[in-house]
Amino acid sequence: MGDQTASKLFVNGRIYQDAVRRVRNLLVVDDCVAAVDVEPSDHMDAEVIDLDGNAIYPGFCDSHVHLVESALMFSGADLRGDNDAESIVQAVKTAISEHPEEDPFFGGGFSLDDYDSWSLKDLAALDAVTGDRIVLLGDDLGHNLIVNSAAMKKADLYKHLDDVPSGGKVVVQDGKPTGMLREEAMTLAGNQLLHLFKDKTIRPGTQKFMNLWAQMGYTGIVDLMGAPIGRILHAKMCRKLEHKGLLPLRVNYNYTFFGLDDLEGGLEEMGKDTDLVRFIGNKLFVDGAYAGGEAWTTWENKQGNHGLHTVTAGDSMGKNQNIYRIVSRLEEVGLNCHYHIQGDEALNVTLDALEAAAAKKGGLSCLHTLIHLAFPRPDQLQRINKLNNKVVSTVQPGFWKAEAGLDRYYGKANDASYPIKELMEAGVSTGISTDFGVSPLDLSAPTKIMSISMLDGGSARTPLTMQDVIRGLTQGSAATTGHNDVGALYPGMKADMVRFERDLYDVKPESLATDPPKVLETWLSGKKVIIPDSPK
Repeated sequence: MGDQTASKLFVNGRIYQDAVRRVRNLLVVDDCVAAVDVEPSDHMDAEVIDLDGNAIYPGFCDSHVHLVESALMFSGADLRGDNDAESIVQAVKTAISEHPEEDPFFGGGFSLDDYDSWSLKDLAALDAVTGDRIVLLGDDLGHNLIVNSAAMKKADLYKHLDDVPSGGKVVVQDGKPTGMLREEAMTLAGNQLLHLFKDKTIRPGTQKFMNLWAQMGYTGIVDLMGAPIGRILHAKMCRKLEHKGLLPLRVNYNYTFFGLDDLEGGLEEMGKDTDLVRFIGNKLFVDGAYAGGEAWTTWENKQGNHGLHTVTAGDSMGKNQNIYRIVSRLEEVGLNCHYHIQGDEALNVTLDALEAAAAKKGGLSCLHTLIHLAFPRPDQLQRINKLNNKVVSTVQPGFWKAEAGLDRYYGKANDASYPIKELMEAGVSTGISTDFGVSPLDLSAPTKIMSISMLDGGSARTPLTMQDVIRGLTQGSAATTGHNDVGALYPGMKADMVRFERDLYDVKPESLATDPPKVLETWLSGKKVIIPDSPK
């Protein structure tokens, strides 16, 4: 982090306090906005920051992203583009030869048309190039995992074939696991093996991705620090980076849990917040991966089913997976929660549980964030709005491009999925995010999101405006964190800012993809962010 001068006066630019309101100048004292539209002669001791006609906005926050998880996933091998068993095995063979022998190996990013087709023959080929080294391979959705025989042995997987977690699947051939673990079944390996991957493995990739996000114009993230495989909780590592002055983002993070029995683990994260690293609540998967055809819907999809779900409205999957009990307990112990929800039935049971908890208590006390929302119905949007801003959302316009070819799962409904404008017009507080790690890197820059939101929704979607996107990246995303000191540049709020060479409102939508305004710098808590050299 850069300059330590206590008072700074930003002048001579387009200075936005929020997505709409502009001011002549902005006075920052220490880490917060002190005042706007001041008389410069009254603040002669302040360092003057001449913006030279550039534009300043409240810091952009990517309110659903997997930077820490991606650092782990790509620590051994980048398998993006490897879409069949032979190419996956060959890529691992090449990469593992350069990986420290004493360390477990994680590769990520592969994709298969049919995950259930991974066979014992494929497992044998993987074992032949990995030997007795522990190897985990995650797909590009983060919802499927290949493990070799050494990993299955270490995790004692064979003892759990009759005890697969709800919503999960262990692919079996001739009565033997092939090493393909789907959805919640990933925890059978993750719970036993993720602790073997140390900070030294994850830190370089984490810092690389965080530096890149800062360079793209983000000042904050909500990192889930978990996935269907389990918790990838490295908040302490992020705090060490902050202490060394190497953290270029405000990191909000979650505690991933899978049912009632591990819900209260999130309480252990409370009371540890620093300025830049904050715990904001739990994270729960309600249904499966949209791109895997697993959105939990009331209607039958093209595969002849209704998708996948990890919870129910009753005890049919056991008390541990009862969404009513889960929401009630979250409210009782005071834990905010983010919910992975794609289908309308996943949203329906979650809203039912939230409404029941609100009726019991006379209102919700915790913040509940709905993530993704591929198929919300108009009546459900109204239900969200009636919960008095205790239920908010974060959505990913990049999915309009990244998931454009999934008619094979959802038919024509896919063309109108993720109705973001309708969510906003219904009055639902809506953050905007990337879901990088699932969504590709080239769709992650704020200007790219703006381009997609305004131009690439197709005929079945309502485009967003520039104001919609800026509000979503600022106040909308801040609302998902439960903190009221970020998301705008009002007096008393953190001086988190992004500086662009041009005013985004002056840029034609058609130019955003080919000639986007450059990000000149970002500021965190009143200090200019200096991107450090990557660790060796």
